[in-house]
Amino acid sequence: MASDRFALTSLRSACVVALALALSPPAAFAQPPRIPQPAAATPQASATPPAATAPTPDSEAFCTSIRDPAAEARFAWQAKTLKSLEGKLADTLAKLEEKKAELQQLLDQRDAETKQAETRMVEIFSRMRPEAAALQLAAMDQGIAASLLGKLAPRNASAVLNEMEASRAAQLAQAMNGERLKSAKDTSPAPGARTR
Repeated sequence: MASDRFALTSLRSACVVALALALSPPAAFAQPPRIPQPAAATPQASATPPAATAPTPDSEAFCTSIRDPAAEARFAWQAKTLKSLEGKLADTLAKLEEKKAELQQLLDQRDAETKQAETRMVEIFSRMRPEAAALQLAAMDQGIAASLLGKLAPRNASAVLNEMEASRAAQLAQAMNGERLKSAKDTSPAPGARTR
């Protein structure tokens, strides 16, 4: 196992050295160092690119040989990253579904409690004397009072409305029938419109 690791490390080091040698121009080792000349003597010196920037056939061959494996490695890494992100997304979606189910359960529980309270209030008002119920409903919010009156038996509701002040009884009756009146207004023609 240790010899495999040593061989792998040696192979990596050799590849790095080979790459460095392939990228450096071979002429740089054979030529003596250049002596800088005055700018007036060589007017074209700045116009020509240095020989070191031209790629060598060895470096081109090396780059061509590692292009496909490098692309495959990059695609493999991207696929692995995508799978990881998909896993995290699936976990997040599962948690959201759990929270949604929990919230729906709480909403159902609240609705059941609200219906139970409404049923209890209707039962209480149906057992009250009409005079006492009228006083209580007259002091309540109009929406709640109309809702309670609408759920009472017609006989009890009419007895309670009989005991109320006429203007308040009219408001509650109108609130109880608000939906029907609103829909009737929507279908009736506008004032001044011609009818055939």
